[in-house]
Amino acid sequence: MQNPRSVSTASLVTALLLTSCSSGGGPTPGGTNVPARASEAEWGALAHVRTQPLPEAPRVSVGEFQLVGTPFELGGPVEPGLAISELVGAALLRRADVEWVERRRFAAAVAAERRGDARPAGAPAAGVSPGAEFILSGSWASVGLDSAYLDLRLTQSETGSIVTSWRAATPNDPDPTSLTRTVVGSLLGALGRLDRLPVWSDPSPDAAPVSYRTTGISTDAVEAFLVGLAAEERWDWEAARRGYQTALEEGGARFVEAEAALARAARLRNGGTLGASE
Repeated sequence: MQNPRSVSTASLVTALLLTSCSSGGGPTPGGTNVPARASEAEWGALAHVRTQPLPEAPRVSVGEFQLVGTPFELGGPVEPGLAISELVGAALLRRADVEWVERRRFAAAVAAERRGDARPAGAPAAGVSPGAEFILSGSWASVGLDSAYLDLRLTQSETGSIVTSWRAATPNDPDPTSLTRTVVGSLLGALGRLDRLPVWSDPSPDAAPVSYRTTGISTDAVEAFLVGLAAEERWDWEAARRGYQTALEEGGARFVEAEAALARAARLRNGGTLGASE
């Protein structure tokens, strides 16, 4: 089932930017017009309902990604392998034919609860996870002057056995979002070959191409996304919102991964749990 709201998060971001400019808020540090704080009404608007996975959608968690070499230069607080893993997770979060299951932060939150640790200020509860069937992981490496490959695999969560593995070609100098979308598109192909992919019409078909395709989303937009992610990791919701909104301002509505992450952050900030809202 698709999000029933008729206004996209990207449109809401635009409205926030216009509100900030008209109220004399002016640009925040970094040269953007993203407002320093959002009202409760604005937070509520950003926290739109997660796309509901189809009943037969496979449950997939995203594991570790390794980058052998330096396909791109990224500034900011998140290392490139984790950046790709989190971008892939955000890309799957918006889909209905795959149910993305939060794994890394959920496991950490559950472990902290079992130890009796106090929950950090602003942190969401762990909640209850549906559990993953498959864990997606892989690596990227350059293998020649003009050749590079993603080596990807799906591992069965319960047994740890590899269900399937495959390779996807990329150029030697992929950009982060194009690499991310190659991972997602090839994952869908692998699930289709396993006869595990339900039929779903993606409103943004360019978000999961069957082969590598340049997105045109700038490194600045990706770096802003990672600033938002790093803030979300420490449960600093206003900083997370500013990072993700700056990513959307830089990358536009086509940066659907930033849109999904922004809505996730708003849901968690407004009382969601890691097991359900992500």
